Amino acid sequence: MPYEKNKYIVLSESCSIRLLDKPFVYNKRTDELYEMGEPAACLLCKCDGTATVGGLGADPGFVEYCLKEGILELTDWPNKRHITCKESETPMLRYLELHLTNRCNLACRHCYLSAGDGNDLELIKVFKVFEEFDALQGLRLMLSGGEPLLHRQFWYINERLNDYGFRAILLTNGTLITKETAERLKCHEAQVSLDGMQASHDMLRGQGSFAKAVKGIENLLAAGIRTSVATMATTLNKAEFDDMDELVTSLGVSEWTVDAPSMSGRFLENPSLMLPPQESGPLLNYGFGGGIHTGPEGFACGSNLMAVGSNGSVAKCGFYIGKPAGNLSEGLAACWERLKPLRLDELGCSCEHKAECRGGCRYRAESYGCGRGADPVKCHAFGIKSKEGGACDDHI
Repeated sequence: MPYEKNKYIVLSESCSIRLLDKPFVYNKRTDELYEMGEPAACLLCKCDGTATVGGLGADPGFVEYCLKEGILELTDWPNKRHITCKESETPMLRYLELHLTNRCNLACRHCYLSAGDGNDLELIKVFKVFEEFDALQGLRLMLSGGEPLLHRQFWYINERLNDYGFRAILLTNGTLITKETAERLKCHEAQVSLDGMQASHDMLRGQGSFAKAVKGIENLLAAGIRTSVATMATTLNKAEFDDMDELVTSLGVSEWTVDAPSMSGRFLENPSLMLPPQESGPLLNYGFGGGIHTGPEGFACGSNLMAVGSNGSVAKCGFYIGKPAGNLSEGLAACWERLKPLRLDELGCSCEHKAECRGGCRYRAESYGCGRGADPVKCHAFGIKSKEGGACDDHI
């Protein structure tokens, strides 16, 4: 690259250095995490737009690779960018679920949250979360609710989503995503809930919600927003997964996640919707894609996740908002330190799928009375049908 030696080199705006358990570069636009050796990470920390390619003395092959991947950019003039290189805890806080509001335009029968009181997280606290999560080198911030679009100042929040190093994902029921709404969104990704074909989805979420959700997905994709679908397995849709597979594939989404609800919130009022683990577990094998990065080995499910409620409470995930570990007033870092991650060797699991399954959902395992044992739904997803391997009781 001799002709480019006099050009200035800078880390792309979509990329940031993340010193996790190993040095990485994270591209929030593509959601790609590149593992780097320490020499490479140190070099990239110097690519702040004030040095030329020749001045850095970088290996031409490495620079070419980074340019091709969109990690680095060349400019004709210096343009300084502040780059943070800060070590983090292991495991680090990679994913944050932020409940902007507890208001929702639907009243889904299987929702893990109870009816909200119309509370919005104050704007100053929303941006406090953004700043602190970015400082903690977070990767993916999930905007949740209720329905996040119903936050009274959502569009002001929306305009700031690209100011940080994390990837912003909108978790929505899709019914409010018009063509104009999709085109205004600044999030990098959206996940829309689709819980069965039309009749069963509408029975769970309300008449007409299926058609609106499907249209919302189409509008998001037309606006160029990476879109995934999330489905909860219930007694209403258990026979529809082949049809769902065909539908979701035809829509052209990038990922389909299937899970089973936990006995929480409004779902407690509708126990007839719950499938036994023997039936819900195998349905988890439907779906495709994989939108989560591999974390450090040896930790149970949820070890890189935390949630913030619309009232400012902080918990280890959305299911535990009613049992918070702290409050935003203490800061995310203090709350994260208080949430001791569970190691795999503390679980009673020993099957061959342990590293991949990571014990399954801890809240769901507890709701089945399994405590430090395996989540029986996940056991059935992996074909574990006996107590061998850590299955905790007769749910297997």
